[in-house]
Amino acid sequence: MDLALISLLVLIAVILIGFFRKINVGLLAVLAVTIFGSLIGESDSTIISGFSSSTFVMLLGVSFLCAVGITNGSLELLSKKFLHLSGGHAIVAPILIYIIGYGIAAIGPGCVPALGIVSALSLPLGKSTGYDSVMLAVIGEIGSFAGRFSPITPESVLIRSLAEPQGITGYQGAVLIYATVTTLVLAVVAFFFFKGYKVHGKSGGVQEQLPPFSRDQICTLLAFLVVIIACAFFQRNVGLISFAAGIVLIAIRAADEKKVFSAISWSTLLMVTGVGMLMEVVISVGGVDLMSTGLASIMTPRTAVAIQGLSAGIMSWFSSAIGVVWPTLVPTVGDIAATVGVSPNGLISIMCLTAAFAGLSPASTGGGLILAANATDPEFTKEKENKLFIRLFIVSALMLAIIVVAALLGLYSIL
Repeated sequence: MDLALISLLVLIAVILIGFFRKINVGLLAVLAVTIFGSLIGESDSTIISGFSSSTFVMLLGVSFLCAVGITNGSLELLSKKFLHLSGGHAIVAPILIYIIGYGIAAIGPGCVPALGIVSALSLPLGKSTGYDSVMLAVIGEIGSFAGRFSPITPESVLIRSLAEPQGITGYQGAVLIYATVTTLVLAVVAFFFFKGYKVHGKSGGVQEQLPPFSRDQICTLLAFLVVIIACAFFQRNVGLISFAAGIVLIAIRAADEKKVFSAISWSTLLMVTGVGMLMEVVISVGGVDLMSTGLASIMTPRTAVAIQGLSAGIMSWFSSAIGVVWPTLVPTVGDIAATVGVSPNGLISIMCLTAAFAGLSPASTGGGLILAANATDPEFTKEKENKLFIRLFIVSALMLAIIVVAALLGLYSIL
């Protein structure tokens, strides 16, 4: 049997066993990659190199700073004050977190800082309003998926640098419009999927007299602002800057160090990075290429945009859009467009959207941050963690399916 196919079967088996046996999927992924990698002749150093230190630092750094904000109550009080300004109307919460995600991503830092902040806000905002915190995090991240395509973000700069050598220009405005409209529609889908309509009226607890921010809470919120500015205007790594900000807060005693470390979900970090190790081997033996090639082989002018989008989405389930998917697929757009006879602008637009929305996968950045944020809740058990892992996969697949169907209907070939 072909190694590429075997690798895909191993990946599926790891996810299914983890879910049904209630074992951390990351642990199973490390076991699987150790055995499978050895059987196919991969060295231990090669297998270990699949551990993404950049992803680990990013997740841990953002989780560390968010844990400070959660344990000293600053994020919870901030969410209550936001709602207080609206008269305590709970319906404002999903709209508010969408705008926060969109705005932070669009002003320059791109998606990752926005993902971390909306994920952190979702838990206290959910407790204040009665909404599912996962729903709020998903809606906030959906907003950031649109905002990331403003012209000044790292994502837009990368895609432009890959597209222009192929003579592909003029797609940027279309991508931003498509992304914004798509996110508004999918935010509504998420609202109904998570039964947000069952939350009515005003949110209890936000009409009470709220206390002013304490010195520690003001310092924490300023630290979040510093992170946003550093990422937006100085292109600093969000994980490192979040670490630095969190360490300063610990040093000035704005939070209890022991409480902060206990609030970080180490099992979640292992889950994301462990699956990443397995995915590196799956990619190296051609597992992802096998899926993409199989999809490309059935392309026609009518289905090309949808299939290209599906390929990008599947790849993004297990890897970074900006780090893997776009650098891999955007350079192929010119040839595919010429061969199949479709507009390259449509192909780039759909790849941007599906790769972004598939990031809700728990094996990718967006889903990983939602897992990490919810893991700071003392009531978040291992069983809930495994269920949320599968739940995020389902949400990601639903979003991807809706976009692909819209592409089949030609909705991403209008502009």
